[in-house]
Amino acid sequence: MSYQYDVALSFAGEDRSYVDRVAEYLRSKSIRVFYDEFEEVNIWGKDLVEHFAGIYSKEAKYCVMFISRHYAEKAWPRHEKQSALARALGDQGYILPVRFDDTDIPGLLPTVGYIDLRKNTPEQLSDLIVKKLGQSASPQAKEQSPPYRRPKVSKSFDPYKASHAWVDYLAQEIEKRCASSDISFSSFQREGKQCLRFVVNGKPVYAINVQVGGFHRDHGLSFSYAHGEMHMTSGYNAFADFEWDKDKECVVLKMNDFSSFSRPTNDTQGLNQQEFIEYMWEKVCDAIEGR
Repeated sequence: MSYQYDVALSFAGEDRSYVDRVAEYLRSKSIRVFYDEFEEVNIWGKDLVEHFAGIYSKEAKYCVMFISRHYAEKAWPRHEKQSALARALGDQGYILPVRFDDTDIPGLLPTVGYIDLRKNTPEQLSDLIVKKLGQSASPQAKEQSPPYRRPKVSKSFDPYKASHAWVDYLAQEIEKRCASSDISFSSFQREGKQCLRFVVNGKPVYAINVQVGGFHRDHGLSFSYAHGEMHMTSGYNAFADFEWDKDKECVVLKMNDFSSFSRPTNDTQGLNQQEFIEYMWEKVCDAIEGR
């Protein structure tokens, strides 16, 4: 059976920063992906309830369902879910669940296999989707490897989009980890910075400010931190640039060492998004434990 789309993405708006990177990556791989921001002209003037019901019940080979507490609460994701579940009654395996958290979704059996987004970057998830589509393709439809060497080349990426996406993902992921660790967490904007604050037993124990740009450029990320409260917000403790890592085949962040906040000066490896989250979380845990 032929479909208009290889995959349709169903998600809540609060999770868009992650999903946007998945959609862009899939499109770069020539995957026919249904993602609302790619369809602005196509859906202009249409009855969206009827149109989306058709997409999620008939027009895609797979539906990737991005499950989170926001997904369970919002009206549009519920509508998409109902259409997808109706299709899944006669097409087992149509829904590919991926999880930001452990929220239960009525109608979706807990025994259905899923991908944990707490352990996978958008690029890693996208690669899994590409592999899933490759497995389901007919032998004639699969791309044949050329009988010659293809050199690894740098991929094109947008450092401005990467900067904002990484800041959003950092705040979302740390909020989830704090919620399960009895740490009070606040994230807010002040003077163009994303301010992350950590409180234990009513006492501020750590503070991080993240800014897009800095040091005579308007992309990349700048960081400042403080044990306890943040008293001075004008200086920076670290700066980082984005670049494409040929070996990891993804965008990485290269930290510049200005203080103990940064990585050792002899560490030249860039951090992919998951490694960056783990690195930042280690900094938070060390500060809270008084190290």
